[in-house]
Amino acid sequence: MNFPGIFKIIILSVLIVVSTVLNASIVVLNGLTHENLGQPGETYRGTIQIQNTGGKGKSVRVYLKDYWFSYTGESRHDPAGTLERSNAGWISYNPELLTLDSSETATIDFEVKIPDNDSIKGTYWSVIMVEGITPPDTTNINMGVRINTAIRYAVQIVTNIGNTGISDLQFLGLELAKENENNILNVAVENIGERILKPEISLELFDESGNSLGIIKSDRRKTFPGTSVKTTLVLEGIKPGNYNGVLVADCGEDHIFGTNVSLEIK
Repeated sequence: MNFPGIFKIIILSVLIVVSTVLNASIVVLNGLTHENLGQPGETYRGTIQIQNTGGKGKSVRVYLKDYWFSYTGESRHDPAGTLERSNAGWISYNPELLTLDSSETATIDFEVKIPDNDSIKGTYWSVIMVEGITPPDTTNINMGVRINTAIRYAVQIVTNIGNTGISDLQFLGLELAKENENNILNVAVENIGERILKPEISLELFDESGNSLGIIKSDRRKTFPGTSVKTTLVLEGIKPGNYNGVLVADCGEDHIFGTNVSLEIK
């Protein structure tokens, strides 16, 4: 059938068949954080233990990155040595590439040489990336594009220079919200000091008559200098109304930060 004056538009649909292969056979056995105390000029050593839990041999690549994160959910793995407090230049490790048979375990050795410099203080950190390598799959290429998703682990290498460095924390903001049937209070804090902090956030609420409704606590969250985190407090059983409260971030070792808050729960 002809349609005078109207262009015939032919839409060509291209179907790409995408399949994802999850490469999850490499696991880290001894934790994702290695935190140590040292003095300028000292050297310390550690190991990262890994295992191939898959049914086939697997190659692993090891490399260094910096790590930064924000309470907004943003996180970055920047090139090693990018951050002001990166210790990537202090770290050497071995091997950079290895292959594990099925069920085989292996050890990645690392060494941290702290510069002999009295000007360094506080906390420095970076991450050793442990990434399983999946070779390109050229089988069934006529079926379309095949995407292999590699799982990588960021093992944090944290160096504290003795007990030096200022510990300081700032409350960035509060946000009341709903989660399922409960009211929640999101609390954002930023580490504005020079040393790692692990704040436990707690809130004591008082009704309009001044009666305490108890203390609500969160789990501890780790913050490096220049990073921030968001903690959620569940206000379970708190009825609508106006409340005053005391918000506290307990970072241990007598490092406690607090502020007064007023909440209107609807």
